[in-house]
Amino acid sequence: MNSSFLLFFPFLFMTSSYVPRSQLTGWLSTIAAWNPVTYILEGLRSLVTQGWRWESLGKAVLAIAVVAVVSLSLSLAALRGRTRQA
Repeated sequence: MNSSFLLFFPFLFMTSSYVPRSQLTGWLSTIAAWNPVTYILEGLRSLVTQGWRWESLGKAVLAIAVVAVVSLSLSLAALRGRTRQA
């Protein structure tokens, strides 16, 4: 699980964290639209700038849930593989 930092750190630079999504073009816009970190950052940003915007917060919670399901599934598959070897 600690190595997941290496996976998500590069994705941080492919989000709308530095530039608004409306300003992103081409392949970077496509990657930002599929990147779950984008929706988490937009949900947090909406809390700071606009208050409780349920649409942004809902997308952020959904992105967190998707990342959690994928991460836990991969972790459990790796654990199952390790325990079968022993």
